[in-house]
Amino acid sequence: MMQNVIIIKLQAHDDFTITIFLNNRRSFIFDIKPYLAGSGFKKLRQLSFFKQAKFKGDLLYWDSMHDFPLHCMDIPKDV
Repeated sequence: MMQNVIIIKLQAHDDFTITIFLNNRRSFIFDIKPYLAGSGFKKLRQLSFFKQAKFKGDLLYWDSMHDFPLHCMDIPKDV
């Protein structure tokens, strides 16, 4: 994983994707849809909750039970 790369901004979209902007001037789209089938992600299926996404450092999160660290995301190699 890229060292010292953190999230500086994000934008949640109605199609359950999130554009994630990084401090290395790169961005990528993270698609949450593949995770929504899991029982642990049931709450994220609610668009109003999904769109409340937050970030801190290298962590994308909604609450203490719903989060994704950057190193667990399928980030394109050129990012």
